[in-house]
Amino acid sequence: MPKYSPFASGSFRVSSPYGSRPELGGWHAGIDLVDLSPERIVTAVMGGKVIRSRIALYSETDLTWQWGNYVAVQQDDAKIAYYCHLAERSVDMGEIVRAGDRIGIMGSTGYSTGPHLHLEIRDPMTAINPADYLGIPNTVGICSMPTPPQLDCAAEVCRICGLEQQTRDYLDAYKYAADLWRKIYNKIKGGQI
Repeated sequence: MPKYSPFASGSFRVSSPYGSRPELGGWHAGIDLVDLSPERIVTAVMGGKVIRSRIALYSETDLTWQWGNYVAVQQDDAKIAYYCHLAERSVDMGEIVRAGDRIGIMGSTGYSTGPHLHLEIRDPMTAINPADYLGIPNTVGICSMPTPPQLDCAAEVCRICGLEQQTRDYLDAYKYAADLWRKIYNKIKGGQI
């Protein structure tokens, strides 16, 4: 199955590879990525269902507090992708996302030393190397990956529901219009509307 860039820009820097990190005293079960664009939009690398969308606060019994704001997607290939340290989450638990859909905004929440995306891929609980999974080098450096063709959710919703241009213009003025159109489209395709 094809995998796409974890950022809408398609270009990013690997700041900390997967594997042993003796300088930090342990094993890094994910890969740290920094978007090269100012938008910092994190996107789904593959379609699936959002199984978690939360902020984890400090707890001695729950190590996910280190991830801060995070989203977990049960992907179409049965693997789980964790998008961590987000400044903002754009999806809710139970939503269906397509590859390239906005997950959130790169941030520095949880146990983080600066803005980045910590991406983990698990099968289902065993961490696998995200660099190998994405087909990028597991070394510090600049990478670029394809972004999926974008579906015009607004146009599809308007076509399916018979909405007029005036209605679309009104909703497009909303700050989060793209997310709103995507959510409405997903509800329609999921038979929930």
